[in-house]
Amino acid sequence: MTEPFDQTRLRPAGRATREAIATAAREMFDEHGYDGASVRAIASRADIDPALVIRHFGSKEELFLEVMQTGDGIQEVLRGPLEAIGRRMVAYFLSDEGEQFRNAFLPLTRAAHHPKIGTELGRRSKELFVDPLVDRLDGEDRELRVLLAGAQMNGLLNALFVQRREELLGASADRIIEIYGDAMQAVLTP
Repeated sequence: MTEPFDQTRLRPAGRATREAIATAAREMFDEHGYDGASVRAIASRADIDPALVIRHFGSKEELFLEVMQTGDGIQEVLRGPLEAIGRRMVAYFLSDEGEQFRNAFLPLTRAAHHPKIGTELGRRSKELFVDPLVDRLDGEDRELRVLLAGAQMNGLLNALFVQRREELLGASADRIIEIYGDAMQAVLTP
């Protein structure tokens, strides 16, 4: 990513414009995904000139990456007891508390074929999930085990919230947490 935008240099009208762009972008990315949301459409929804989108954010990719923030709720889960980390992670991602993470992570994943977004997604995953968990594990292949657990989690999130698999949506959350959490636990702490 480029240098963070210094909002303190903006006048109140500039801050309002920037916030209007961010709000419109979140809505457009949520409704149409990264590829389906154009700078012109975002600007139209924010009722501004498209040039202001680029002026405030630099590019559509930078705008997307800024508004798709996963939050840091997963950090608390990762600091919890290691012997229950699998179930805790699944419970977090299925909970209302994990909704902000899901709402950002899923669009980021869908847009990861764009090099800058894919690189940033990898950086965020490493910083927020991989490194903190690797540091807590013992034994061989610690990073590989964490990456595999992340792949497991991606699969569950995809099946539930992208594919919307009826068989899973109809299942008890407690049962999913138990079965899937234990499968992740077996990968993390064999």
